[in-house]
Amino acid sequence: MIKVKNLYKKFIQSGKPLEILKGINVEFSKGERVAIIGPSGSGKSTFLRCLNLLEEPTSGEIELEGEIITSPRCNIDKVRRKIGMVFQHFNLFPHLTVLQNITLAPLSLKLLSEKKAKEIAINLLGKVGLKSKANFYPASLSGGQKQRVAIVRALIMNPKIMLFDEPTSALDPEMIKEVTSVMMEIASQGMTMVFVTHEMDFVKEISTRVLFMDEGNIIMDGTVQEVFKTSQNMRINKFLEKFL
Repeated sequence: MIKVKNLYKKFIQSGKPLEILKGINVEFSKGERVAIIGPSGSGKSTFLRCLNLLEEPTSGEIELEGEIITSPRCNIDKVRRKIGMVFQHFNLFPHLTVLQNITLAPLSLKLLSEKKAKEIAINLLGKVGLKSKANFYPASLSGGQKQRVAIVRALIMNPKIMLFDEPTSALDPEMIKEVTSVMMEIASQGMTMVFVTHEMDFVKEISTRVLFMDEGNIIMDGTVQEVFKTSQNMRINKFLEKFL
């Protein structure tokens, strides 16, 4: 589904180049649930954002369903309709209701009629336990509720793959379960998912693969068992000791 070849990303910091990604090569198949873990500053979120070109790679190639999306000829706006993105912060429009936030994109792009968009939105809100909040404004919602709305906003575009960039890091412990439960329900329906997280119990429960990143490289790509139980890599084991 997604192939990443020799991906590099550099930033200029204080007038000097800073290499964040150092030649990433990886593939994601349909239906996989891939967790990306590792220390802060290892390039996890930058890599995730490169997958839909929210960060433009310095060099390398990303292919989605046979289309090279890093090509200048690619219509990236059209491609992004296939890729749902949920951020660390909810990014809901405060002046719009929950329903308006969710239906804004499909209506603006004229992908759905207003009636159909509302119908789908209400159905999705029901699945995440927020049907009664459809006409509320974001300010009246808890953090967990806002993130569930953000997930529904991505799902209404009927994406082929969902990307989650630390979706629970801005939440208190009581609200984390609200969001991870929704993610597990999405996964159970066969959605392809790639997510950055520090919730290790969630990683072990949901992931079909785990990537461990450090200093801009993927230093391990394996199953939960391989990464958490049988890894002989001292860097990985030292990192996991903080959580386990």
